[in-house]
Amino acid sequence: MTRTIWFGRIGLLFLVVSAMLSLMSCRGTNLLSKQDEIQIGKEGSAAIEKEYKLDTNPERVALVQEIGQRVLQGMRQTEGKRAPDFPFTFKVLDTKEINAVSLPGGPVYVFRGLMEQVGDDKDMLAAVIAHEVGHIVAHHAAKQISSSILADIAISLGTKGSAQKVASIATSLVMLQYSRDDEYDADRRGILYTHAAGYDPEGLVRFFEKLQKLEKSPMKGLLANLRTHPLTENRILRAKKLIAQLPNRQSPSATPGQ
Repeated sequence: MTRTIWFGRIGLLFLVVSAMLSLMSCRGTNLLSKQDEIQIGKEGSAAIEKEYKLDTNPERVALVQEIGQRVLQGMRQTEGKRAPDFPFTFKVLDTKEINAVSLPGGPVYVFRGLMEQVGDDKDMLAAVIAHEVGHIVAHHAAKQISSSILADIAISLGTKGSAQKVASIATSLVMLQYSRDDEYDADRRGILYTHAAGYDPEGLVRFFEKLQKLEKSPMKGLLANLRTHPLTENRILRAKKLIAQLPNRQSPSATPGQ
């Protein structure tokens, strides 16, 4: 009798938490505190830097950090009081893979292969970095992790285990894939931040067009999470529409990125 009641309570709790998971997932609720996100970012950075070697080329490192700081200024100007007070960092990974990664709490990584693809187009690089900053500002990864926490609680209730600690999820962030809506949101924010920082936001369009060409090539450096981005003509058209609506936009030839 006691055992039957115990399993009944566990089943009820499982259903309740599962319902919470469904609701939270739909609403995209962030259950993590600022410190939670910062800690996850630190753990994720440690995992990435164990797998990849940091690029120490002074020119590439200085360029990414310079653009990153300008993008942050643009972000703060755009977001105002909503701008998160995270310890943002900008680093380069010494690998030919074509990718960029952002983690909750502020870390942003640009892969050397991506920098080689954009070449001297600083506006294109700024757009990529601004897009990644947009993911962090919008807490996109944190919201996914929040749903995962609820799922872990639901599972652990049935096994008498404890919920997985937030930081232990960090290793899965390297290949985190965002939803289409999250990507569109990061595009929008990235365009605004790039523009506010004084770069040409058309750099994002040029980057998308370059990725489309790379998708058709047999290159192995294009990582899976970039391949699954919604790189459709519709996404490019959306970006162009947003750019056309920007106020007081400078001509591309007048921007610092050219």
